[in-house]
Amino acid sequence: MRKKDRHRLITRLLNENDIRKQEEFVELLKNKGISVTQATISRDIKELKLIKVPATTGGYRYSLPVETSEDVSAKLEKLLKDAFVSVDQMEKFVILKTLPGNASAAANLIDKRYKKELFSIINDDDNVLMITRTQEDAMTLKMDFLHYL
Repeated sequence: MRKKDRHRLITRLLNENDIRKQEEFVELLKNKGISVTQATISRDIKELKLIKVPATTGGYRYSLPVETSEDVSAKLEKLLKDAFVSVDQMEKFVILKTLPGNASAAANLIDKRYKKELFSIINDDDNVLMITRTQEDAMTLKMDFLHYL
């Protein structure tokens, strides 16, 4: 399994489980058919910048770091400067086209950045379809994305 895929899986496991020790990561991954060592998990924790936070049942558990809106905006800007192809709007729908392989990351950042304006968001490899709450929200998103042309 590639590191990127393993990191994605670790992120999903964090959302589904209360993980307190590195050995629990190893065991959960083993249950999914992925063999990793504790040393690999230790490196993954550093690369993902995981933190320990108080658990609801006492003790501490691993968690993803909290992203600030500035982090999200800066990451989105950097990604779109490199991968933006086009944007179009129809009523409450906005379609953003990216270079192949960039739509998933863009959708994730857009969802975080425009949470208030979005009703839903879906993507494939190079397209992000945003459904906004109002037509005005759709126009705002389109205008924001046009700055990357």
